[in-house]
Amino acid sequence: MLATVTSSAPEIPHPGAAGRGKHSHGPLAALLPLFLTACGSDAGRGIVVHNTGEPLWAPGEEWQVVEELRFGSAMSEGPDLFGAIYSFDVDAWGRIFVLDDQAQEVRIFDSDGTFVRTVGKKGEGPGEFTSAVSVDLSRNGEIWVMGMGEGRVSIFDSTGTYLRQQQTNTGGWTVRPYPGGFDPVGRYNVLIRSAGRRALARFDQSYNPIDTIPVPENPLDLEFFETPRASTSVPFQGTMRWRFSPTGTVWRLLTRRYELTEMTTGGEVLRTVTKDHEPIPVTDEDREQAIANLEWFTSRGGQIDPSKFPTTRPATAAFFIDDEGNLWVDRRVPASEAHDRGRLFDIFDSEGRFLGTIRLPFELASSIPEPIVRGGVLYGVTSDELGVLYVVRATIVRPFLRRRTNRIRRADHRSDDKGCRLVRTRLPAARYSTPL
Repeated sequence: MLATVTSSAPEIPHPGAAGRGKHSHGPLAALLPLFLTACGSDAGRGIVVHNTGEPLWAPGEEWQVVEELRFGSAMSEGPDLFGAIYSFDVDAWGRIFVLDDQAQEVRIFDSDGTFVRTVGKKGEGPGEFTSAVSVDLSRNGEIWVMGMGEGRVSIFDSTGTYLRQQQTNTGGWTVRPYPGGFDPVGRYNVLIRSAGRRALARFDQSYNPIDTIPVPENPLDLEFFETPRASTSVPFQGTMRWRFSPTGTVWRLLTRRYELTEMTTGGEVLRTVTKDHEPIPVTDEDREQAIANLEWFTSRGGQIDPSKFPTTRPATAAFFIDDEGNLWVDRRVPASEAHDRGRLFDIFDSEGRFLGTIRLPFELASSIPEPIVRGGVLYGVTSDELGVLYVVRATIVRPFLRRRTNRIRRADHRSDDKGCRLVRTRLPAARYSTPL
């Protein structure tokens, strides 16, 4: 089956996007370099989109992120002094609900950063937590706090009054940051163990069970340093990250390869996205720091073989997805550009097309906790050079996208070693199709 490219072909429908109308970037007439492949011998990768380093945005069309609110303090003992934050949420009025992991309480701040009230507290009684790992808001404004270690979800009304609890049967272990909670479609996901593997039990807004889905797994085999009592992965191998999309699918990032994969919740691959990038070498300083970070392992009798360290670092660190389905990929930077660590993000649209790179005015280290983007506003958690935590809010400014015409399309056709026809093209971004 051959990939097809035509300037008048319909857009590829995004899974779950029926009824959403044209893609938000459809009016663009910019030229985007892509590799599109689709053939039976390439089963398992779905639609394949390979991006060169050339962005879709023309000069002057890049998004800008402008910070407008920041709260947090190291100089007080008040509610804006945060110990650790792995989870937060935002309601329709812009109020921010922060779960302080050390204090084991939820703190509500108004849209201007003013403290409103505390919800819950540390303890073992109703409405209390000892190992709360996430806070989420239901569609009717209820506050759901996952007490993973206690094996229950504590539910409060919008004013913070305790209502009820739901058992989760997950007591005795915790995961931070927590991969469950409400997904963009509105289902509540509870992390469980099933047949020796992790899975997500899904519930509706009334906590009625829906189904159970597998947690995405890393398809790559990693190397480990091991002792009879401890093990640790070899540094610089990269990892796997995943997020739910607004359409109900799952995106996975392999940080070393710079490979994004869209899948159904059942694991069927729909789309594979890659991007050209410059390898970042592992320096002597990197190796020394990695060895120092493994002192806990060597102090327990572990042996480290630096010859197993890769010669290059992973290309990316993490990613998150905004409410329009755009993917924000946190780029790794070399040591000489450490000031940009956690600040440079490559932006892809929901179909995997590289729009461009933006620089944030603050650091979002490994996107923990997961940033939130709604209605053109970005919320996240950052820290200063002393490690003081701050909640930040910023506006995403999108310049007017000029309509450009009279572009010349160029295509280069070749075949891969499997007989698939690859099409490399420069054409309007929303003007391609490929059979599934």
